[in-house]
Amino acid sequence: MNRVVINMDAQGGFTVYSDEPIEFFAVCDFTPNDRVYQGKVEVGVEKVQAQLRSDPIGHFHDDHFLGTGHGPRKPPSRRKLKVVE
Repeated sequence: MNRVVINMDAQGGFTVYSDEPIEFFAVCDFTPNDRVYQGKVEVGVEKVQAQLRSDPIGHFHDDHFLGTGHGPRKPPSRRKLKVVE
């Protein structure tokens, strides 16, 4: 099975890793005349495994947002901005 990992950095940029060569496309409907971008993919089983390490893997439908599913979760962060009237 081919695994694909998308790793997002602190600035919101991301790097795509795959066990095998793939074509990766990002689509942005906010720019209709320039909406499809082909991305670069780092290829290699060792690169994917270096990203996954031995960390627990959560799932989209975990039972509870604080971690009763398949992986530890951090509690939600406090709001830093306040509404000004």
